[in-house]
Amino acid sequence: MKRAVLFCIPVFWVCSSAPVTLNDNKIESAYEAMLKSSTIKKKLFDIDIASKNFTIEELFVLSLDRTEQLAIAAEKTTAADAQVRKSFGAWLPRVSVIASQYAPIAPGFVVPGVRFSARHNIMTGLNEYTGIVGARLTRVSEEQNLRAQMAAHLLNIADAALQLKLSQDIVEQTSEVVKLSKSNLAEIRRRVSIGRNKRADALKAEALLRQKEADLLLIQQREAQQRRYLAFLTGIVGDFTVNTDVLNFTQNLSGDEKPDLSLRADIALGKTLVDIRKNEATAAFGGHLPNVYLDGSFRPSLDASQPSGYFGGVVAELPLFQGGQVLESQNIAASNLRQAELQLKLAERRALTEIEDARDAYVKTTAEREAYAKSASAAEKNYYAQLSDLRTSIATILDVIQALQDLQTARYSFSNAEYQEKISRLRYFVSLGYLFPVPKK
Repeated sequence: MKRAVLFCIPVFWVCSSAPVTLNDNKIESAYEAMLKSSTIKKKLFDIDIASKNFTIEELFVLSLDRTEQLAIAAEKTTAADAQVRKSFGAWLPRVSVIASQYAPIAPGFVVPGVRFSARHNIMTGLNEYTGIVGARLTRVSEEQNLRAQMAAHLLNIADAALQLKLSQDIVEQTSEVVKLSKSNLAEIRRRVSIGRNKRADALKAEALLRQKEADLLLIQQREAQQRRYLAFLTGIVGDFTVNTDVLNFTQNLSGDEKPDLSLRADIALGKTLVDIRKNEATAAFGGHLPNVYLDGSFRPSLDASQPSGYFGGVVAELPLFQGGQVLESQNIAASNLRQAELQLKLAERRALTEIEDARDAYVKTTAEREAYAKSASAAEKNYYAQLSDLRTSIATILDVIQALQDLQTARYSFSNAEYQEKISRLRYFVSLGYLFPVPKK
C-alpha cells in the first residue's frame, strides 16, 4: 500500500494539461467538451482545405488550430489546472536538507553539519481548504470565460464573412452599373452628335460615370481589407471563398424563445465569481483559527564528536492579535462579495436587454429583407421600362440614368438587408446561449 502511495505522488505532479499548440492539425482538449455540447458539428478532419471554399462553421473550426486569440484563453485553463494541483500541495509534507558551516570552525554554541527538516501542515487557519476550493472555482471560471470567448470569436468570424460577401455583392453591382453607364454615355454622345441632346447631358453622364468608377475602386479596396481581416481571424492564407449560410448551426429560431440565462457563459461566470468571493470571505475568517502542524528534524552523526539526534512533535499556534489585519481582511472580502453579487445582477439585466434587442432586430430584419427584395425588383422593372420608353422618345436619357441610380440603391439596400438578417439571426442565437450552452449541473 505504501509503495502504491509513493508511486502516485510523482504521477500526480507529472500529469498536467497539454499546452495549446497551433498548426498541428488537431483540436485541443480545452475546446473539445465545448464543441460537443455546441451546435458546431463540423470536425477538423472533415474539412476539405484544398477546395478553398469554406462555410462559416468550417472557418471557425480551422481558426481553433491556426490563430492565437482563443489559444491564449485556452492556455489560461491549463494554468488553472496547474493551480488546482498546486493547491493540494498545501496538505503535503515539506522536507528539506540544511547544510551549515560556521566560523570559527572549532565547535562552540552552534555546531556545523547536515540535518533534515520536515513539516506537515494539518491546519493553518482555513488556507488549505479554501485554497483547493478557490483553485477549482478559478478553473471553472476560466472554462466559462473560454466558452464566452469562443462564442464571441465565432460571431466575429461570421460578421467578417458576411461583410465580405456584402462587399463582393456591391462590387458586382457597381461593376454592372459602370458598364451600363458607359453604354448610356455612348448613347448620349451619339444623340448629342445628331442634335437630340445637349452637350451638358453628356458632361453630366460622364461625371456620374467617373463617380461610379471611383466608387468601384473604393469598394474593391474595402473588400480587400475585409478579406485580410477574415484571414487574420481564421489563420487561412491565400485566396478562398466563403459560403455565408448560417442556418446549419442556428436552427429552430421562431423569435418567441423564452430566455434561459443559465445557458449563457457570462452569467455562469458571474455566479462562479460570486462563489470565489464567498470562498475568499471564508479564508479571511480563518485568520482567527489556530495553525496546527507536525514539525521534526534529524541530524545524522558525521563524526564521533557529533552524535546523531532528532526531535518531532505537534505544534499549535493560536493568533491573539494581528494588528487588526484579520478583521479588515474580513471587511475587504465582504465588500468584494457584495460587489460580485451586484455585478451578477447587472449582468443578468444587461443580458435580458441584449436578448430583447437581438430578438427585435432578428424579427424586423426578416421583414426588411422581404420589403427591399420587392423594392429591388420594382427598380429593375422601372429601369428597363425607361430604356423601352427611351426608344420611343417618351423618356429622356437622363430618366434612364436616374432609373439606373435608383436600381443600384435598391440592390445595395437589398444586399445590406440580407447581411443584417443573417447577422441579427446569429446574434440572437448567441444571446440566448444556444451556440455554446453552459451544461446543466
